[in-house]
Amino acid sequence: PDATELKSGVYEQTPVEDVDGPISNVPIARHTGETFQLPTKITTVNSLCRNFDFNLYRYYVFPGQRAATRLVDALVNIRNVTDTTETPRLYYGRIRNSFNAGRSPKPSNLRMTKLFANGAVKDFYLKDVDSIQTEKGISDTSENRIVLIWGIVTWNGIGLCINRPKWGEYALLPSMYDALLEDA
Repeated sequence: PDATELKSGVYEQTPVEDVDGPISNVPIARHTGETFQLPTKITTVNSLCRNFDFNLYRYYVFPGQRAATRLVDALVNIRNVTDTTETPRLYYGRIRNSFNAGRSPKPSNLRMTKLFANGAVKDFYLKDVDSIQTEKGISDTSENRIVLIWGIVTWNGIGLCINRPKWGEYALLPSMYDALLEDA
């Protein structure tokens, strides 16, 4: 997260940021003069997880895309991934287990979060620093929770992984929405 210190302005108040941002009109991909409304500021995967049932059928323009896509159509199940990727996508998967990979557990160690994977893949991990995963609610007791991740799939020894996504690029889905992604 940005931790820059801002100087107070004329009114001696801190700046206020609207998490959802204002609504803006975006042209439809098959442009016929019509537009539809999209939120203008979605900066983290966590913002997609809030009100997930409502967001699932909304349209978003993801980084690197030119046309809006429904969230449900953009999501890729980790169980369907069998090879590395060149471009980032929005993945989701169910956590099999998670552990601190250091000999003596410290918050600065790498946390290996193993996800249920395709049978053709030996294993699939989300790898990030333990303190950041803990901040996002991922711990040794996170089994069977669903995580959404924006990233590139790379090799991890004999398996696959998403290695050290940036701060806002993954989040745990609130468990009340698990039924919406039953195939995870």
